[in-house]
Amino acid sequence: MSLALEHAGQNDTTTYNANKDTLSIGEVYEQVMIMRTLERVLERHEVEVFLQPVVLGTSHELIGAEALSRIRDEDGDIVPPSQFIPIAEQTGLINKLGIQVFDKVCAFIATYDLKRMGLDWVNINLSPLQCAQQDIAEHFALILEQHGIASDLIHLEVTEQSIVDYSLIKDQILQLHGMGFKFSLDDYGTGYSNLVRLSDYPFSNIKLDMSLVRSYSIGKGGLLPVAVSGLKSVGYTITAEGVETEEMAKSLTGIGADYLQGYLFSRPLPIDEFVRTYGAG
Repeated sequence: MSLALEHAGQNDTTTYNANKDTLSIGEVYEQVMIMRTLERVLERHEVEVFLQPVVLGTSHELIGAEALSRIRDEDGDIVPPSQFIPIAEQTGLINKLGIQVFDKVCAFIATYDLKRMGLDWVNINLSPLQCAQQDIAEHFALILEQHGIASDLIHLEVTEQSIVDYSLIKDQILQLHGMGFKFSLDDYGTGYSNLVRLSDYPFSNIKLDMSLVRSYSIGKGGLLPVAVSGLKSVGYTITAEGVETEEMAKSLTGIGADYLQGYLFSRPLPIDEFVRTYGAG
């Protein structure tokens, strides 16, 4: 285990207090078991990274991938992210989880020929708690050095909700941006950002939330073309998430989406399956 991984976990708190007023005994037990699974996986450095392809809107050729964390229980079954991510955030384990994902993505990039697969970058999600860590840039710099890779091969995703408290994460984001990382604003459409406010942040790509994409696909997102046009007019590229049909892909590309991501192209794949599928050998 690297020094960065050891140091990242020193300030974590693993005390988990379930709200007994709102959870049944069965729900409390389930969440405690998930927390124990998460602790075990992190201690053994057994977090898995799955990759979901991001394709060009015009040709559907592979251009990037999003790294997604997965953990397994003692029976080998995957615990849904919707169950373990909130617990990781509530306990502070999200910091150790994020560092391990970053380390494993760097190992993947260092091991395989990204250009042969058609990859220009890999996206990694940053939680608000990670962004608030004052030494996050130091950790990332050390891991990059250990694997011998350049920061421009990794794009960092920050959710739209995170920038509500931008004052708490501004310095860290600017440090990371200064190191050469590019930033995407994830889950656009779930918060309150606008073009004026976005200009304060070092984002180069905007990822439309899948709820916004789905609403538009059923005729309920009439303002989306206007929003996309405005974002592109000031230089942002646009990624549409949650694309499930050819019709969705065509309509989103038609309003200006540069990149597409979703089950139409591929579910998230374990790294070895991703490598087999996209021919790195």
